[in-house]
Amino acid sequence: MTDKPLQVDFKIFGGDERGLYYEQTHRALIFLNNHESLDDIYQTIQHEVIHHIIRNMEDIDELQEESLIFRMQWAKFSIF
Repeated sequence: MTDKPLQVDFKIFGGDERGLYYEQTHRALIFLNNHESLDDIYQTIQHEVIHHIIRNMEDIDELQEESLIFRMQWAKFSIF
């Protein structure tokens, strides 16, 4: 677990990504122009925060990490 807190920055314009997490600097960028609603922005923030939390798990690769985050974010819809 890292002791350095996550820093989240918002950009009005960016590339094709909705958000990016930089492990080395513990920084997340959220690109507002690639979202359709406030809820969409909240989901991206949550996604990047989860990256920050689980990034230090050594027995998980990037594909497994993305799959885990996807399942966590959609779990409430699959339960009901």
